[in-house]
Amino acid sequence: MSNLRANRSLTDLGQNLRQARLSRRFSIAELATRADVSERTLIRLEKGDPGVGIGNLAAVLAALGSPESLAEIMAPENDPVGMSRALDAVPKRGRSFKAGKATMPAEREPVEAVPKSERKGISF
Repeated sequence: MSNLRANRSLTDLGQNLRQARLSRRFSIAELATRADVSERTLIRLEKGDPGVGIGNLAAVLAALGSPESLAEIMAPENDPVGMSRALDAVPKRGRSFKAGKATMPAEREPVEAVPKSERKGISF
């Protein structure tokens, strides 16, 4: 992975997972068993290895008691950039017509009834 910020984020995530495991007094073996992942996968995750699958991360988070935290990462309410762009996209209120230029809708012409024998391909 070439992005230094992404590498740093993964390292921070790994340290946070390790701290969460230790604060719950789980050994690597115990958390790996609870999450149904290998001990090696858990060690790689705690080191911030970018090759660990997101499913394994979700399993570890669930085993730590925070299964919803993965979904909250980029939730719209937690995304300040997305929120500001969405607010910028909201149309400004204003008049869509000029005063005094109101037009009346054109009168419709009566529709002629078509006999059933001539209604080929028309269905409602």
